Amino acid sequence: MKKLTFIYLKGCPYCMKAMKAFDALLGANEEYKKVEIDAVEEGENPDRIATLDYYHVPTYYLGDEKLFEASPGDSYEVIEAATKKALEAALAE
Repeated sequence: MKKLTFIYLKGCPYCMKAMKAFDALLGANEEYKKVEIDAVEEGENPDRIATLDYYHVPTYYLGDEKLFEASPGDSYEVIEAATKKALEAALAE
């Protein structure tokens, strides 16, 4: 199983939606707790994500593959669906 990288910024409203989605999904499905999630705060760890190609956060990577990059205006439902899809992809690896 590959590690799921979750790139976020403190105070970002879309990132807060992603964190809420992770909490809800991990609480509802024990299988999702098997996924190793590497949460990287963009401002504190820019060197760890310097080679990744993204503009908006939250962004999810599985290995070198970008699975999701938020767009301004994304609803909680959009972010939750993307979070679920990312967790499912990580489990499938």
